[in-house]
Amino acid sequence: MSDLLREICSIALFRNVRDREPLKSLSDFLIKMGPGYSIESMIDSYGDFVSKLYGLRADCDLSAAIWDALEVDMNPFIHYKIEAAVHPDKATKISALLTLTAERELDLLTRIGNYTSYDFKNEMIYDGYLPDFTSSHIDFKKRYMKMIDNLSTRGYGMYARYDFFRIRNGEIVPVTTPDPISADDLFCYELQRNKVYENTRAFVENRPFKDVLLYGDAGTGKSSTVKSAARMYFDKGARLVEIPKAELHNLNEIIEKLSNEPMKFILFIDDVSFDADDDRIGSLKSVIEGAASGARKNIAIYATSNRRHMIKETFSARENEIHRSDTIAEQLSLSDRFGLRILFERPNKQTYIEIVKCLLKAREIDYQDEDLEQKAELYAIRAGGRSVRLAKQFAETF
Repeated sequence: MSDLLREICSIALFRNVRDREPLKSLSDFLIKMGPGYSIESMIDSYGDFVSKLYGLRADCDLSAAIWDALEVDMNPFIHYKIEAAVHPDKATKISALLTLTAERELDLLTRIGNYTSYDFKNEMIYDGYLPDFTSSHIDFKKRYMKMIDNLSTRGYGMYARYDFFRIRNGEIVPVTTPDPISADDLFCYELQRNKVYENTRAFVENRPFKDVLLYGDAGTGKSSTVKSAARMYFDKGARLVEIPKAELHNLNEIIEKLSNEPMKFILFIDDVSFDADDDRIGSLKSVIEGAASGARKNIAIYATSNRRHMIKETFSARENEIHRSDTIAEQLSLSDRFGLRILFERPNKQTYIEIVKCLLKAREIDYQDEDLEQKAELYAIRAGGRSVRLAKQFAETF
């Protein structure tokens, strides 16, 4: 086992992986297997290593746990690969030596990941209880090289592991439990959704695309349409980054950061509404204009709003005709910057009932047409009006 410890210590390019779990605890255990340490110290260190592994992976898989650390690792090799994918004309040429080092260390990590508890138990002079773990024998070189050769679609780090993100205090953080909505979960509004899907497809295929404003009545599926579009094209490199209204002042910094990534990002601003004097309106305008100038080839902005113009008009503004004219001009200048504007209207009775039926059919729930229409309509009346959201709520309680 001393040779294994020396191999772990020799890792250079993926040194951050070596210093993270589970290799960190594995190294500590291997040290305790050497001369000068008691059997109790060795057993305790082994238990600590396995305990850390259990905390990382419910399947107790050493190879998979090492891959988890490797997948999110930022190192010089992947840094140069990202640079080449984003700016091929300015990229630093990767030396054959660096590539060879990466391949050798990935092979080394593969050998380390192939160990199981059986291998270590055979080396420990102890017949008592020792916890077990396993290995799925991942070929790290094959998997890693495939990942970096497809950075623009597969992503890397957290962008390989997650599809939805959110801005928090100016930082991009993954959404670990995203809304599972997909195109198969949405009914009616096909014309509106297809426009969004086609625009998203053009975006990920490097064809001309437009920023999108989805506006109209609440509960009609605007946000779900955006999320389903991002999920539909995840394998093409689409990632959705939701920006809360309170984070819009960080918009330019976020765009600058994402512009240096190889994936395609949909910046999603949900349920937008501004006061007429909100200084964030100007920032959003200038950012949207960047699409026309080609300033953000890998970033599209999708926004939803209950208002066509996204800006609230106060009673005092209506009283002042001069102010009113300025407000209308401001409203139009913001919404008109979105190249694609799509209206989601409240469904009529026939559409509402059709959505309910589709939802019940998807849930494999039997129903009688006469009873269904009467109950669904009564539910909508009591709730204040028909909507996709209410249809879903009714179907869930039917």
